[in-house]
Amino acid sequence: MKLLNTAIALGVGVATTASLFVLKVHKDIVVASTAVVAGAGLMIALRDKNIQNKKINDYEYFFNRAQDKFEVANYEGAILDYNKALELSPTEICLVYSMRGNAKRNLGDFYGAISDQNIALELDPLYADAFFNRSSAKFKMGDFAGAIDDYSQVIKINPKDTDAFFNRANVKKEIGDMKAACEDWRKAVDLGDEEAAKLLQENCE
Repeated sequence: MKLLNTAIALGVGVATTASLFVLKVHKDIVVASTAVVAGAGLMIALRDKNIQNKKINDYEYFFNRAQDKFEVANYEGAILDYNKALELSPTEICLVYSMRGNAKRNLGDFYGAISDQNIALELDPLYADAFFNRSSAKFKMGDFAGAIDDYSQVIKINPKDTDAFFNRANVKKEIGDMKAACEDWRKAVDLGDEEAAKLLQENCE
């Protein structure tokens, strides 16, 4: 499954559903090498070292440290820092809730993850990232209909979101609706998704 974290280009997804490997990661925290881990660890250390130079009410400091912790899969620590960032009236409040939801998702707290995405959507009903991130949590807990609905909302907001078409196709495949899955893969291919092209050829042609 492509997982979405808009603030970070790297990312890790923890699969709890057997077929999740079919889906791909997108803009989620995937630690690709020890160098990446070391780099993120260094950033955390530097942020901690420079805390005395930061104001105690610096929202960006805690948010950025949370992102660093997320990147090295320290989700518990990330959640604590997201909590602190939320206490400091962040300007990007939907993003903070959505990212905290992703951390909860990666810890297996799917209800908590969905709750955070719901809050982000209450604040901004057109916040596509929250729909996208909520769909991955729903998929992992086996709510395939809910995941499809959320990907459909993403597509409604952004008709050119290839990741949403790709993931929705894979969920439809999961429930045995191959005709609809092929239609979504074909749309993703039309939008330039090469991985969708492979699945389309393997499953539909």
